Amino acid sequence: MSTDYRLEVPDTTFPVQSSPLGCQVPTNFVAPLWNTTAGDDAIDLAEAVGLRLLPWQKLVLRNSLGESVTGRWEAFEVGLIVPRQNGKNVVVMARELAGLFLFGEEQIIHTAHLFKTAVSAFRDLRNIIEKSPDLMENVQSISHSSGNTAITLKKGGGRIDFLARAGGGGRGLSGIW
Repeated sequence: MSTDYRLEVPDTTFPVQSSPLGCQVPTNFVAPLWNTTAGDDAIDLAEAVGLRLLPWQKLVLRNSLGESVTGRWEAFEVGLIVPRQNGKNVVVMARELAGLFLFGEEQIIHTAHLFKTAVSAFRDLRNIIEKSPDLMENVQSISHSSGNTAITLKKGGGRIDFLARAGGGGRGLSGIW
């Protein structure tokens, strides 16, 4: 096994239900060198609210949230090539939770090709937040209507909008980075 720190995966805080199948480190892996990572904090938050992460998902979070010595993200873009129904959305959900509740990000935009897919992601994230009193006490509103599917926080006005990419959804909005 390599000694590259970017390939180290933290232990889980939950009992392992079964052994992971296959290799948890991808065959093709590219990540910038980073000084520190906020990924461990994102992993801890996800697991604290019941979102179980596989080792490869933790690896993605650790590297996608790697920071430079000045505290800026080292990875401007993150891409995953993983077959359908294999856990990409869990990584996204953990990142969105961290953006809202740890990093104080003002605007997060979650898009999907179809609106019903975006709504499904909204429901999954809403369910996790609603099951956690610690997270819910920070929520100002959770709205779900045809024109506004979003979660807004009390402090700092942090917000995540769920939109369809088709038909100009999200045009004119910009996330803060």
